[in-house]
Amino acid sequence: MQVSGLHQSGETDNPGSRTAKRDAAPFSGGVPGAKPETGTDTAARDVAFLLRESLRPLSGLQRLADCGLSVLAGGVTPVIRNGRAGFAGVVTCGSVHVCPCCSTSIRRVRQDELEQVGEFWECQSCGLVMMTLTMRHYLRDRLDDLLGKQREAWKRGFGQNAGRAWRDAKAAYEIRGFVRAWEVTHGSNGWHVHYHVLLFLARPLAAGQVQELQHLAFEVWAAALVKVGARMPVEISEKDGKPVAVRIDAPDRGESGKLARYLMKGQNGKAKWGIAHELTRQDIKQGQGGHRTPFEIARAATAPDADPYDVQLWQEFVAAAVGIRALYWSNGLRALLKEMGFELDDRADGKVASDEASAGTPLARIPASTWYRYIARHPGRPLALLHAAEKGGAAAVRALIETWGLTWGLDVQEPDVFEAGTVPTADEVLQSMERETVAARMTVWRDEFDRQDRERRANRIVRQAPGAWDARKHAQAAADAARTSDGPETFLSHLHRIRREALTASAPL
Repeated sequence: MQVSGLHQSGETDNPGSRTAKRDAAPFSGGVPGAKPETGTDTAARDVAFLLRESLRPLSGLQRLADCGLSVLAGGVTPVIRNGRAGFAGVVTCGSVHVCPCCSTSIRRVRQDELEQVGEFWECQSCGLVMMTLTMRHYLRDRLDDLLGKQREAWKRGFGQNAGRAWRDAKAAYEIRGFVRAWEVTHGSNGWHVHYHVLLFLARPLAAGQVQELQHLAFEVWAAALVKVGARMPVEISEKDGKPVAVRIDAPDRGESGKLARYLMKGQNGKAKWGIAHELTRQDIKQGQGGHRTPFEIARAATAPDADPYDVQLWQEFVAAAVGIRALYWSNGLRALLKEMGFELDDRADGKVASDEASAGTPLARIPASTWYRYIARHPGRPLALLHAAEKGGAAAVRALIETWGLTWGLDVQEPDVFEAGTVPTADEVLQSMERETVAARMTVWRDEFDRQDRERRANRIVRQAPGAWDARKHAQAAADAARTSDGPETFLSHLHRIRREALTASAPL
């Protein structure tokens, strides 16, 4: 296998850890309605959930502030699938670069799909190579400026404005299309932005052709960077002789089916990661050598003793990264795969995140009024509900909400369970409407009780010590008498004496 190592920025993944192993396992293919599994590892989900809570006020994004909290319509439904719980009926922002929860769901699905695409492509006796494009950078460079030059250089070098050199290379090497992923880390030299590009070829490349294509791609990339005002890149490192600005890696025959296993090795030096992870799993990568991924910066920025510099870095990243696609498919490639017999997932990122969060067996139905008032506004309660669902299903959910002083059947109701593909009966619709009516009445009653409590607190009479009221009346009478009988100087002296008497006679509570 021709693998010279992919990263110039020093990132690495950690598949040896429990979290990475669990996240690497496909979740999108779970069976809806499966019973909770004892000991299901949800530590990574909990970390992402709590990180999202901390990032809401820090990021300044309304879509992130609403994610997992705002109700879409009617109410919220806790669901369980393969021992993992989620919420149906809440907003999912679909921010693949900024939201740790949506990022995990989206990247997991995209990674699974790319693995299947790789296997299918090799079965057609075709070839795949990974091309990584980096650019020189310094600590003083702003991320948005680097991104602008990166985008323009891509257009000039390999995109819509590509020159003759790359067009000829596509024909010579029979490049049928590409999938491009954007990635960024931060280190001592500032922001390190780079592209990972999976090239689909009509036939596998020999070893010599890989080196030829790498040199040609470097010339194209270097010329494009200079034209857009970026720095001239370095082709080969003087330290170790490895490619720097452009690197192309190719699998041996028979390895494309395991494309997601070969490009990046773990910290133990044995476990291999692959192109699919390299393209998609930015959410679970870890940096090394002083380089940090965006979510590592986010964790540092939300720490109790956070460095203001980390907060600034995260906010700079959010401003620049929102709107950038996680994966970009070249024109015609998806259609080509469909013609060859491979159906791709056409869902948008936001739909993927929503489906992953809401698929499963419903356990309860929480009306919007109950959700907002007693759960969403209390930090920790949404995650506690998920833990209860994973531990004991609907019974545990009911026991938990009753400890919060809520009433099962009123504040939280039985879920509406309709068979897939069927229309609810009239009785089922009426029962659902009746539950909605009762829940609305409960909300009105409680609001009225709260209003009356506020009025009682506002009208509460402050008790004073005995004799205080008589002393104040005596002081007021003396002041009136002094004002009518004495001159200005005598009147002032009377006021001072009266004030002293009043203060002496009045006693605090």
